[in-house]
Amino acid sequence: MANKYKVVICGKEYTLTSEDNKDYTVKLAAMLDKRIKDMKSKFKSLSASDCAILTALDCMDELAQANRNIDNIRTQIKDYVDDAGRARTQSASAQREIMALKEKVAALEKELEERTNFASGSTNDSPVSAADMLFGDIGPGAEESPEEPEEYSTEEVKGAAKDEKPEEKKTPVYGGSRVRPVGMIDPTLPKKDTGDGK
Repeated sequence: MANKYKVVICGKEYTLTSEDNKDYTVKLAAMLDKRIKDMKSKFKSLSASDCAILTALDCMDELAQANRNIDNIRTQIKDYVDDAGRARTQSASAQREIMALKEKVAALEKELEERTNFASGSTNDSPVSAADMLFGDIGPGAEESPEEPEEYSTEEVKGAAKDEKPEEKKTPVYGGSRVRPVGMIDPTLPKKDTGDGK
């Protein structure tokens, strides 16, 4: 509901209609009256209307600057909100990565515990060396030693050599017969040196 208030500016009474309360309206009128009087004291040659116009121009400049400041603040707030959103997303991603690393560490610790306690029947608290851990991974098969080659004495080697029979020299068979035809060179005989280089 609009209310009517009477205010005095530069010695002249004005009736104003405002939805604001009386104290606020009277305070604004008093501030305007003071600024016009200050302008009049600086420039004595100016009339009251000129001082009112210059004062209004100063107020418009202050309003424009205030609006620019508000726009800058809004832009900064938007940047802060965007940064906060990105930081929240990065934080969630980092939390997921931390959880994955924790699970991996837990799995490695469990594996290390299993490797350390590979001898289930052992209650000894003595430290386990790397060789023992490796042996535990290899399993019982590592206990089997490779077969050693058999050793033979000199007499056994000589006896085996005597038992071997030399291969019999076989006479070549020509057409089902062991008789070499006349004029045919026996391929088993060494070639004679004829002196002609053949």
